[in-house]
Amino acid sequence: MSSAAKSTRARATAPATPEAPSFLAAHTEDVLASLGDGLVLLDLAGQVAFVSPRAEDLTGVSAAQAVGRRAEQAFTMNTWIAETLHRLRNGAVGRTSEAGELLAPFGRRVAVQLIAAPVVDALGAVVGTLLLFRDMTAQRSLGDVAERDSRVGDLAAVAAGLAHEIKNPLGGIKGAAQLLAEEVAGSANGVRFTSLITREVDRVSALLEQLLELTRPPRLHLAAVNVHRVLNDVLTLERAAAGGGFAVRLVFDPSLPEILADEAKLRQVFLNLVKNALEAMGDSGTLTITTRIETDFHVRHDVGDRGQFLSIDVDDTGPGIAAEDCERIFAPFFTTKTSGTGLGLAVSERLVAQHGGTISIESAPGRGTRVRVRLPVAPSGHRG
Repeated sequence: MSSAAKSTRARATAPATPEAPSFLAAHTEDVLASLGDGLVLLDLAGQVAFVSPRAEDLTGVSAAQAVGRRAEQAFTMNTWIAETLHRLRNGAVGRTSEAGELLAPFGRRVAVQLIAAPVVDALGAVVGTLLLFRDMTAQRSLGDVAERDSRVGDLAAVAAGLAHEIKNPLGGIKGAAQLLAEEVAGSANGVRFTSLITREVDRVSALLEQLLELTRPPRLHLAAVNVHRVLNDVLTLERAAAGGGFAVRLVFDPSLPEILADEAKLRQVFLNLVKNALEAMGDSGTLTITTRIETDFHVRHDVGDRGQFLSIDVDDTGPGIAAEDCERIFAPFFTTKTSGTGLGLAVSERLVAQHGGTISIESAPGRGTRVRVRLPVAPSGHRG
């Protein structure tokens, strides 16, 4: 028996209640709009008939822009969708699932799994095409972190040993510089040079400490944490350090629950993000921090779903970052600043991942930068 015949028989014999058809008719679009995955429906002519709100978010194309147009014309920024549809129409595949990347306006890229399949009516006739876009950003982010952790782990012993070997003589150099400063106390140049030596030793020591933190697994001390309190503390510190010249806009969700986290580690993450944002803006600009519960973001893994996430966006109005730099921004020792170690974001990514969360960046030259941290509301499995 053909699959179409089986489908027809299953539908014909399925039990129904008088209320079911009217409920379905009244709420079909509500159901489709509530899906966490992006859904696009095409009619038999290949024209877009429906675009769910989530699909609008992922593709950057609104329903008003897409409906009534052929998919190839509606999603011109993502030509690979048209190639998938072409294979489907030509009978090369009956149903396909493939990984891809959606390019949205302002250079935003979203990793997705695209499922494309024909829509078949009760008689087995093809009446259209279904496109389902599943956001895989979290899985890719966690996979990237795991891969980087593996590489870092291979070098951890060497790096740690090297750091300790360097730190020991640094202590001796600093001590010698302090003794020398006492001997040349009457010489302006002597004092200036010994102070320079001391400052540079302190800078290298701080760099080595960051390197050591990247190579050793963080030990988390978990407790109930109010994220808004952490963010307010961070802003108080950075405002004092940076002075005036910039505006701060807070868009906090008052219903945000406490989370199970290491407060000191989270403070370290957000201090780094806020400091980077302020440095990017220079003397003026607007820093915006937004918090909310994400109702349609979930991380699937082997033992189920990690549940609800809260997100914290740190937005600046700085010059933005080139797309090729965004791809490397979390790599150790990579930096777009003239001064900096390139370890702050690498350490931040590791700490967020250790909490079961993700961190991502959206930016384009001339459009500022957004860093988004997602953290699970409920604890999940291993925390370290």
